[in-house]
Amino acid sequence: MGPVDTADEPEFRPTFENRVRFAETDQQGIVFYGEYFTFQDEAVTEFYRQIGYSYAEMEANGWQVHVANTELNYRDAAELGDVLRNELRVVEIGTASLTFEHRVKRVADDRVLADGNVTHVAVDLETEEPIALPDSFREAIRAWDDRETAGD
Repeated sequence: MGPVDTADEPEFRPTFENRVRFAETDQQGIVFYGEYFTFQDEAVTEFYRQIGYSYAEMEANGWQVHVANTELNYRDAAELGDVLRNELRVVEIGTASLTFEHRVKRVADDRVLADGNVTHVAVDLETEEPIALPDSFREAIRAWDDRETAGD
């Protein structure tokens, strides 16, 4: 499928919300930067669940995904008790890989606190060698993207 044409670039879609916990903050009273990678991972995990491909489902079909690359940019601080909305969009589907853009917004003011991307690669469960993303998985991603344009 390749990179998404910017004219057809999908909108960000929320995948989950979380409230900042004390354990996620640092001595400065803001979310420790490393926690945003956990938020990113939770957003992708929820995406997979929403399209019907939990990690358990992937494994039952003999494959899994590995993170190949991740990147985050920090825009503003979140504090204890802030409610955060984690949003994703699929920006590239390769032969064996899937790249998401991710952003975290504070619900109270809709301000972007962090954004970035993560690339997952499909691998065979036993050999851990890259494999082509299953066609049914690709179709599930397209259906998720189409829900946005259909107003779901």
